[in-house]
Amino acid sequence: MPRVTVHQEDNVLEIDAKEGSLLLDVLLENSVYIEAPCGKKGICGKCRVRVEQDKKPYLKNITREEEKLLMRSDIESGIRLSCRVQVFEDLDVFLSYSQQSSRILSNLYINKFKVDSDIIIKKVVLEKPALDDQRSYFARLKSSIGIEDLKISHDVLKKLANLRDEEFFAVIYNNEVMDITKSENLFGLAIDIGTTTVVCYLVDLKSGIVLDFYSFVNPQKKFGADVISRIEFASQEDGLFALQRKIIKGINQAIEALTGRLSISKDEIYKVVAVGNTTMLHLLLGVEPVSLAVSPFVPVFAEKMEEKAKLLGFNTNKNAILKLPDCISAYVGADIVAGILTTNMHRSSRVSLLLDLGTNGEMVLGSKDFMVASSAAAGPAFEGVNITCGMNASTGAIDSIRIEDGKIEFTTIGGAPPKGICGSGIIMAVAFMLEEGIIDETGRFCEDARLKYKDNFGQINGQMAFFITDSVYITQKDIREIQLAKAAIRAGIETMLQKANVCQEDIEMVYLSGGFGNYISPWAAVRIGMIPGKLKDRIKPAGNTAGNGAILLLLSKKLERELEKLKEKVKYIELSSSPEFNQLFVENMVFEQD
Repeated sequence: MPRVTVHQEDNVLEIDAKEGSLLLDVLLENSVYIEAPCGKKGICGKCRVRVEQDKKPYLKNITREEEKLLMRSDIESGIRLSCRVQVFEDLDVFLSYSQQSSRILSNLYINKFKVDSDIIIKKVVLEKPALDDQRSYFARLKSSIGIEDLKISHDVLKKLANLRDEEFFAVIYNNEVMDITKSENLFGLAIDIGTTTVVCYLVDLKSGIVLDFYSFVNPQKKFGADVISRIEFASQEDGLFALQRKIIKGINQAIEALTGRLSISKDEIYKVVAVGNTTMLHLLLGVEPVSLAVSPFVPVFAEKMEEKAKLLGFNTNKNAILKLPDCISAYVGADIVAGILTTNMHRSSRVSLLLDLGTNGEMVLGSKDFMVASSAAAGPAFEGVNITCGMNASTGAIDSIRIEDGKIEFTTIGGAPPKGICGSGIIMAVAFMLEEGIIDETGRFCEDARLKYKDNFGQINGQMAFFITDSVYITQKDIREIQLAKAAIRAGIETMLQKANVCQEDIEMVYLSGGFGNYISPWAAVRIGMIPGKLKDRIKPAGNTAGNGAILLLLSKKLERELEKLKEKVKYIELSSSPEFNQLFVENMVFEQD
């Protein structure tokens, strides 16, 4: 059995690997994190590691994918794609740095509402029994609470027996006693499950105050960066179980961290509301999602779901409830409905546009009078995937850049040395490259710019590239990826405008949300043509509208009922079958400025 020795900073891990197994699988199965957003297809080039055998670069069986994605000098130094290396002999694998913390959107968009939780807690002191009053303690509990048809489970009855002669608190949901406890704490958890990132908010259900939050990279990401990759993985043997297990484990780690920081008990969490796109919610419940990826794109469920959180493995109170709000369609999920609630656009007479831009591109156009929604297949380029030097928004990623008069200035997340470029950085880079004439409206590099920026141009595997630093560069292919993504978003916006018979001038507010959307420069988004120029002064970063909406649903029965009606109001437009979208997509491939 071959042995893989992993060297990561000062740590060394020895792994016995099955002969012929993929190096990437060996690493992931042993909790060694490797960025692999394409799901082992060999097309993203992100899973690179340095491999040696007997202290020499490992050069056996170099694949075509590696020759295409890696520079010759890298290959000669032992850099390999771990998804293309099969393990047949002892290998030493060197990782340049450990997993870095990501910049995850957790800030909230303020929306006033009244706390009206469907879970209540009541202080109880039971009447003392007597010979002339031999009612059961449960009957006394019903009388004290004032609910005649009160229900109670076997495990809570045991607690009643122990606390019957003491002062205690009863936690009640839907005319059922969830718990009997000496603590008067009542907490809930609001979860935004994004394709790339997850944010968990711990909330006081009595006051409505968000006490703390915990964010992390979605651990399902190693099975694929986008929903289609994960749906494909879910169709494999035990794939669905692995995806479900990963997300629940991540949420439980968040619960452990939050309760530990606040010195509270996990048993005091009585309610969980989780939002996400339709695929993420299928995976959370362990429901086969394959029908979402094939025409006519029908989900197994789009209705709101309610389940005991413990049955799914959540480390909460045994009787805590988990609620998943309504989705609109296969590709417009509960996170977008939560975003509508957050922005109040469904109550306003003004026409608004909500753009949730992350790994996917969902959008809603409307007001209190009408509402249309769609999802543009923009791909994960905005998250740094399929970009040669792209990376997620983590330490060392170039997140803003200015290119002007022959000079390049940039910032990185955490102020660390640049390791790559994330979505907000690549959008700004392309916008300034257009301004400076480095690329033309078709996206091609301009000959004249090579004189002004002669030190920044070079060849990478036979392809022209513009260098930001010695190791971070933008290729012609990268620019094409951004063109495809921005054209999909812009064409989606214009298709919705046509279908709703609305003009750009009618839109009074554009809300930008999502892990990528909230951080992009509005100027850059307009300059590359992703957002119409007429809307330039109406763009407002809206924070984590999905997470904010989850908090609203956690705390308000009224808003939960409002959401149920809201779903019926929204008309979904399937862009993949829209002739208008296809035509507009082609027209918007160029970088024209309005």
